[in-house]
Amino acid sequence: MKLPALLFCCLTLLCVQTCFAGRGDVQVALKGGTLGIGAEIGVGLTDAIILRGGADYLKFNFDSTIDQIDYNMEPELKNASLLLDWHPFANGFRLTGGVYLNDNEINVDGTYRKDLIPGQYRQYADLTDLAHVKGTVDFNTFAPYAGLGWASNYGEKGWGVAFDVGVMFQGEPKVSDLRAESNFGLENNPEVVRFLDEQKRAIEDDLNEFRYYPVASINLTYNF
Repeated sequence: MKLPALLFCCLTLLCVQTCFAGRGDVQVALKGGTLGIGAEIGVGLTDAIILRGGADYLKFNFDSTIDQIDYNMEPELKNASLLLDWHPFANGFRLTGGVYLNDNEINVDGTYRKDLIPGQYRQYADLTDLAHVKGTVDFNTFAPYAGLGWASNYGEKGWGVAFDVGVMFQGEPKVSDLRAESNFGLENNPEVVRFLDEQKRAIEDDLNEFRYYPVASINLTYNF
């Protein structure tokens, strides 16, 4: 799912919550955490149940070596959320469940490790910078979420702080558009194609831990 559809989903969530606004307090929040920087709006459906919708964005990078290839990984996380909070003890503690609509992807760019080139080919080591393995890793569009948290201004007007921790289940990573880019004209060579198939499986195995993405955030909130 691309960004325009994600924005449309966010606007839909805001409209749904506005329709319910007469039933309880309306809350707005700015947030930051493992999904990046975002904003959300919430509305009390009952004294114990609050519906929240929001959006988050984060981009960063890290390095990983997979099967003798040095990869630069650049995750870009774009998420819209629809969450339901339950306050079972009539205080700030809450249990949360819901779904994230994500457009999360990881761009990968890899080169062969020069220190692993056999000695007889070491004079060609500098040429490895001219050959790259590039591709994109995607996840499920719909990602269930479960977590818990605390809201300091539960049931009160004004400013407060809220904390959330949980897990987003976004499915196993799927590599698409993995390709070799070089000046040597070998992209369609059968050995190169076989190598790319092996790398696809290796990348998916290396990034498999991302299927359970840890979600933690701190929110600056205001209850109207």
